[in-house]
Amino acid sequence: MKSFFLLLAITGLTACGAGSGKGLNDQGLPTSSSKGNGSASSSSASENAVTLAQLQQNIFGAICTNCHTGANAPRGLRLDSEENSYAFLVNRTADEIPTLMRVNPGKPDDSYLIKKLEGSADIVGARMPLGGPYLSQEQIDQVRSWIANGAPRNGTGSATTKVARASAQKSDSQVTVDLHFSRPLQFETLSPESISVFYNNLDGQKTAADFSLLLIDQILYITVSDIPPQAIQLEVLINNSALYPLLDQEQRGFDGDGDENQGGGYSYVYSL
Repeated sequence: MKSFFLLLAITGLTACGAGSGKGLNDQGLPTSSSKGNGSASSSSASENAVTLAQLQQNIFGAICTNCHTGANAPRGLRLDSEENSYAFLVNRTADEIPTLMRVNPGKPDDSYLIKKLEGSADIVGARMPLGGPYLSQEQIDQVRSWIANGAPRNGTGSATTKVARASAQKSDSQVTVDLHFSRPLQFETLSPESISVFYNNLDGQKTAADFSLLLIDQILYITVSDIPPQAIQLEVLINNSALYPLLDQEQRGFDGDGDENQGGGYSYVYSL
């Protein structure tokens, strides 16, 4: 797998992942979960934006068709061909929760398919695939990326590049935030000027003095060290300005606010 690395710190170089070492491999890099149903495509979605054809080959057709095939597919959801997967998922009402679409193009968090794959608390019925084993986070992120990119029928689509998933892990006085982008980024366009990190305390907001950035494929790891015990929230901002634009590998600007226009700031808040 081709990897891109950028290691920066605001007050000086720091070793990304310094601390307990939890969640890191023997090279000090964040580990990817190998658990789950199946594996990533040989045409890796981490190297290029994922397509429906890849999802059909490696997830929908390889895993979901254990149940979702033919005229008697559960809930009428047929995933036994690219044509059926697109027709029965994209902009189709989720019959278990009719206020949601099965796939809401551009909005993975508002897509019922993602909620079912992740086993969200607000789903009706069981997590999918029924009875497990469940998809790995890497596989779910592929589906998230496709949806974030507009759930295109063919190719990678023309929608803007967004954050498809954001999460964080805390260990001792260190937090690692990982932002999974819907397309690979140009690591050359990442800079300290484009990323800001703040602590929110009871007495106000303070700028984090020590953090590092590590870009591996489509995931940006932001490791924040020496978090004060009185901090109650951590906030990461991508200042996607015209002066310091964050670009994907197709030279398109990152869509921070998700309005389908290139540019705009992005914010992620993590409660400590």
